[in-house]
Amino acid sequence: MDPVWIVLFVLGISIGSFLNVLIDRLPLGIDVVKGRSHCDYCHHHLSWFELIPIVSWLIQLGRSRCCHKKLSIQYPLIELVIGVGFVYLYQWFGISGMSVSFIAAAVLFFASVGIFVVDLKTECIPEVFIYLGFVSAITLLYPFVIPCLIGSYATCTMLLHTYLIPASIGAGFFFLLWFFSKGRAMGDGDIYVAGIIGLALGYPKLIIAYYVAFLTGSIVGVILILVRKKGMKSHIPFGPFLILGLGIASLYGTQILRWWSQLWYI
Repeated sequence: MDPVWIVLFVLGISIGSFLNVLIDRLPLGIDVVKGRSHCDYCHHHLSWFELIPIVSWLIQLGRSRCCHKKLSIQYPLIELVIGVGFVYLYQWFGISGMSVSFIAAAVLFFASVGIFVVDLKTECIPEVFIYLGFVSAITLLYPFVIPCLIGSYATCTMLLHTYLIPASIGAGFFFLLWFFSKGRAMGDGDIYVAGIIGLALGYPKLIIAYYVAFLTGSIVGVILILVRKKGMKSHIPFGPFLILGLGIASLYGTQILRWWSQLWYI
């Protein structure tokens, strides 16, 4: 096993622990820097050995030490997801290893998980995740931006036609949905997430991401209505479906496009 995997996994679960803090505090407007971590139930200040990522939750059998209340599976799950995600991204970038692209992708992954969970829980998307998403998506374009800045017309054209224009059109489409539905179809935060997806994936993969988002969102919406968990006029957060689309398009976009092209020419 590559020792870097261990380092990245430990770093990832630690960063995942911080992400849990952001997820819990940002929607409530609580300072994420000041103030010690405390029990969600009795507000007892937690000791260092109660804050070890994944390990503390397992040792305590998913319950708080102070009042023995059940702790959410969210905490170890997000820590594990970020840890495994960092290792996977390192493998994905291969020989480039700890490159700018890897760091940007890791930040985008961090922000995406944050958007997914917070929007699912509170139906809002904190601005910090939007900022991180845009910065990381733009940073992923640096291999194209630098040649463009030094005068490569072909690179500038590709950057414009593959990423910038499609991302703008995608965000514009979501803006129109939000505007004409007066916010009932989706929240304004989804507009920014759509733009981030466009910058990160480019054309045509962004179409796959949007399609997956609408398809899965529709399916889940119909199921919730059928089981009477939601009504016809109920609002369902769309951010998690956009993030799901981003993940599927990132992982399987090339294979889906290849399959689609083969199907088209049959």
